[in-house]
Amino acid sequence: MAEFRMSVQKNAVADLRHQINEMTRSIQTFSNSMKNLYSHDNNESFKVNKLRDETREDAMVCLKDILPLSTMFVSSVTDYFDYYETLEYKQWRQLIPDILEKARGYRQLSEKIRQKYEESSVRLKARQDKARQIQAEMTDLKEDYERRRRELQNTASAKRGWAIGLAIVPIVNLVATPALLSSAENDDDEARWNGTQEDKMERAAIKIGQTLLPALEAFINGLARASGFFSVTEQEIIKFQGKAEKGMKEQKFLHYKLMKTEAQEIKSLCQGFKEVLPKVKDDLSALKGNAQADRLKALLKILFGGRLDSLQ
Repeated sequence: MAEFRMSVQKNAVADLRHQINEMTRSIQTFSNSMKNLYSHDNNESFKVNKLRDETREDAMVCLKDILPLSTMFVSSVTDYFDYYETLEYKQWRQLIPDILEKARGYRQLSEKIRQKYEESSVRLKARQDKARQIQAEMTDLKEDYERRRRELQNTASAKRGWAIGLAIVPIVNLVATPALLSSAENDDDEARWNGTQEDKMERAAIKIGQTLLPALEAFINGLARASGFFSVTEQEIIKFQGKAEKGMKEQKFLHYKLMKTEAQEIKSLCQGFKEVLPKVKDDLSALKGNAQADRLKALLKILFGGRLDSLQ
């Protein structure tokens, strides 16, 4: 039984470590991808821009609740592991009632995170479905563009052939040849434009559906999974409180040693997450070229105002 319980604790710590890493990576991927999407407009694709803007709105609604909770969570993790990093075993054992009280508070925070995760998942699932639909439409559109591009290239080639043929016909060559060459050049320009536009629109749709939304979903999912750590921890510490049996003393010590060994790395990961938040703020603040700019800036002020300095 003791070995099983230690295994559960080790797995909980390993998963916590992994999920905090995932949170850090995902929020960076999300903010950078969103910034890149707004670096230029796909002027010929209303649907792609609409999907991008609606994704931004959904994301900001989710982050309005989730991002403050995530910073509270990693701060809670840091505070919790402080008990193990800074205290000797005897001191830690004496503070078990206080640690349990803290763990209960952290677990309540975890329950709130779970609730917000479920609410956000519904919203993001709907947006993912829409992204897949538009991505399929962009693929079809790319095929149409490609067909049109080939037609234009063939037409340009034919016009050049006529221009060369008519160049030897007196008088006609003065009018027809320049006109045909000019028309051929226009066809080439339009063919090149079609190729560029089709690629831009498809890349934007793919980025939204396969990078942006999955990154935001991974961030929220990572936070929800990481928050489960305190449920395991609370149950473990409850068993330690007031127990003096020999077997329980050994389990207490093994638990303490495990957490103390992991404390420095876990706290470092938490600090790493906090350190990416200013860059996330900069990326999201850089979004422009949309009618909701003022509203977005106000929301960012709510999200980050007064919080980042305290997290460093």
